[in-house]
Amino acid sequence: MAARSRESRASAGAAKNDAYTGLLGISLIAQIVGVVFFYMDYSQYPTSKPTVPSMPTFSAAGGGGGAPAGAPQGGAPQGGAPQGGAPAGGNPPPGGNPQP
Repeated sequence: MAARSRESRASAGAAKNDAYTGLLGISLIAQIVGVVFFYMDYSQYPTSKPTVPSMPTFSAAGGGGGAPAGAPQGGAPQGGAPQGGAPAGGNPPPGGNPQP
């Protein structure tokens, strides 16, 4: 077989469309639809910026030490395992129940 010359390859025509060309078209349409939905969602937001509330100020003379009202002032930590050494969840310790 003889090799084709450049002229015969150029005159053979354009490349054939296949399934991948169809998938590219479908993905282009999906991208365009997505941009339209994004714009519709974005256009519902107000154009003006919301007002930002100012931060409350705490004075050190209040005696609270900077802790918010209702916060524990010290003592035992909150939560954790219940008193008596039993693990949380009510399951017995591994190894069964010891007899005295």
